[in-house]
Amino acid sequence: MGFVSVLTRTILDMCVVTLVILIAPGFPPFNTFTNFRLPDSPDWDGPLQANTKLNLVDRIFENQIKGPESFAVHDGHLYTGLMSGLIVKIDPDDLSITPVARVGTDCEGQHEDVKCGRPLGLEFTQDGDLLVCDAVFGLYLVKFNPQQDDTVGRITSHRHQKHNTYEPLIKAEDILDGSPNTLFNSVVLGKDNQTVYVTVSSTKFPLRDGMFELISDPTGRLLQFDLVTRQAKVILDKLNFANGLAIDRNGEFLLVSETGRAAIHKHYLAGPKQGVTELLTDKLPGLPDNIRANDRGNFFVGVISPRLPNTWHVLELVAPHNLIRKFVSRLIYMVLMPVKFMNYIVPTTATRKFEYWCGNLEPFAQLAKPYGLVVEIDGETGEIISSMHSTNGAVRFISEAIILGRWIYLGSPYNNYLARIPSRLRDLGPGTTDPLDDVGFDDIESIEDNIVVGDPTAAGGASVLSANNIEASEAENDSSDSDTLDIEYEYDDRIEL
Repeated sequence: MGFVSVLTRTILDMCVVTLVILIAPGFPPFNTFTNFRLPDSPDWDGPLQANTKLNLVDRIFENQIKGPESFAVHDGHLYTGLMSGLIVKIDPDDLSITPVARVGTDCEGQHEDVKCGRPLGLEFTQDGDLLVCDAVFGLYLVKFNPQQDDTVGRITSHRHQKHNTYEPLIKAEDILDGSPNTLFNSVVLGKDNQTVYVTVSSTKFPLRDGMFELISDPTGRLLQFDLVTRQAKVILDKLNFANGLAIDRNGEFLLVSETGRAAIHKHYLAGPKQGVTELLTDKLPGLPDNIRANDRGNFFVGVISPRLPNTWHVLELVAPHNLIRKFVSRLIYMVLMPVKFMNYIVPTTATRKFEYWCGNLEPFAQLAKPYGLVVEIDGETGEIISSMHSTNGAVRFISEAIILGRWIYLGSPYNNYLARIPSRLRDLGPGTTDPLDDVGFDDIESIEDNIVVGDPTAAGGASVLSANNIEASEAENDSSDSDTLDIEYEYDDRIEL
């Protein structure tokens, strides 16, 4: 009877604690919860049939960068923002990577994102200025120093970026329609080179607490900003983790991804439906992230969290149960509250990291089965045209796909490398077993480890750049214009692509 008595008392205590957590008034986080259901995932057949197009990817800058989430292209170079807060320029020919800007300041690591910032969406204006959507600090316009020198073949953090001009356009604390813009995400510039569209994923929670936004009632929205009048307004609200943006080639409509509802919306910018927003598709095989127009008039959508066949997705399980989501949210905050208080009084590295990771989406994403997925959709109908899969998890957490030259680059908020594949791989037939069969790479030993560039020592020769043979060394300089991280590349004479 003693065991039964103890068990009964334990169950009663747990029930009392659960009820207190659920019904206690004024208990953070201060959000609401309404039942909802994710739309059914489409059948994985036809254009969505699993393939191996992303099973053999080229990982460049592995273990040297983290979180190349989104891209911009300018003068043949690829630009991306990193977890460290840096914005870097990548030369696809010689694979040099050069930091060019940073909205925030130096920090110890990603747990100090409130200091270093987190650049996500990037977009160049016709004048060559860079619009930066920093998740922490807001929307900025960066004007580069025209006298800035490039450093070819190495990565360096010497602080020439301090000579750039940084103009805040919309700050996180700016109030629009009664709410701040707490978590900025993506940005796109209209064809008029004047109208900027920005997604705010949450008006309540910062990036580090993105999980709370995802499981609570939506507060995300779409903003419009005028570069001439410097005026901003809300044009769409109540989006659950508003995310990627893309404009069609004619500037007639804007696509907006709603990650928390596995949907993409279409907002008309011109024509008889101007100003109207309608659902383009909710028949997606996972949670969409960034959207990028491609060279065929369609759109690549990065599926950050695929909903695999015959597998329950965690959001599918908790979406219909608002009390479960409320309990989890409040329970995590119960753990966070004393840690937040400690960090306010006597912050330590350990407690700051603990606070950062508690509500962060990255640890939860790591629990999913390794799988990478990009879908190509028709912007008119929302129909899935094609898909690229990484069934072996060679690349996962794909947020964006962009074509530059003969490569498709794959962004990710969590990966510690930049993945890419030859663009011809997207046209592999469904019956192909080897992803290199159709593109003439039969003699390549490993495209994952090797990239061919011109031999720097022999005229007319060729060499292979080994992305895994990178020697990194940090060097600090006392001068005000230094503080460098140099990466030297080792070249091997092998076979040419």
